[in-house]
Amino acid sequence: MHTENANSGNAFELPQSPELIANLAAALMPALSAAVNTAVEKALALNTSATMSKEDFAAANGISKSVLEKWIANGVVLLAPTPTSTVKRTVECKKTGQTRTDVMEKHGNALINVAAWREKNLQHAMNCRYIKR
Repeated sequence: MHTENANSGNAFELPQSPELIANLAAALMPALSAAVNTAVEKALALNTSATMSKEDFAAANGISKSVLEKWIANGVVLLAPTPTSTVKRTVECKKTGQTRTDVMEKHGNALINVAAWREKNLQHAMNCRYIKR
């Protein structure tokens, strides 16, 4: 049985002219710059904010959403207080024709208290016996 290496043939070579390289760089630099700027802005926002959404916190710490929910339930991660608002709704009963007013509380999206998370990690690091001060 005769076998050949798939890479044994000559690879094609691109002409490496300075004009081609300059044109490619001019075409790719704006897109690359925009991608890097977006990533840097998001990283700065994640590292300087006092609160963070659940999705961003899970992505930043490399954990799944279910693990994050378990951490919240066990008190490992604290939720930040979010504002509540009162919503009034007037409903007419289809059977009797009477109207009633329902008053409900609308809670904001749950946010992770990142400041408390950082402080907890700092205190843990300070009390760690393996770190010399």
